[in-house]
Amino acid sequence: ECMIFDESTAMLDPQGRREVLETMEMLNREKGITVITITHHMDEAARAGRILVLDDGKILQDGTPEEIFSQPEMLIGAGLDVPQSAALVHALRAEGWNLPGRVGTPEDCVETICRAYEHLA
Repeated sequence: ECMIFDESTAMLDPQGRREVLETMEMLNREKGITVITITHHMDEAARAGRILVLDDGKILQDGTPEEIFSQPEMLIGAGLDVPQSAALVHALRAEGWNLPGRVGTPEDCVETICRAYEHLA
């Protein structure tokens, strides 16, 4: 009913990482298995339905990727990064771009930027 993967993509090349992540998602989606993955790769965490941010055994944050990645300072304070796509959206917002929408995955980033661009056109 539940599988736990602990840093299962560490030391893998990009193709190996993609295969492991696709397998985890297939187990969850097609087999109904709860998948818990422990990772420092925030781009991997962005694919999850729920994220727990831990620091020294304490839960700092519990929420959706959108909730977690909307607080980059908290992640950085815990020694973690923000997914590149979320960092891009946050940087653009800091420069004054009005970018409402989700951040986290590259797909979220593209959708958010495209929606903002459509309003400019």
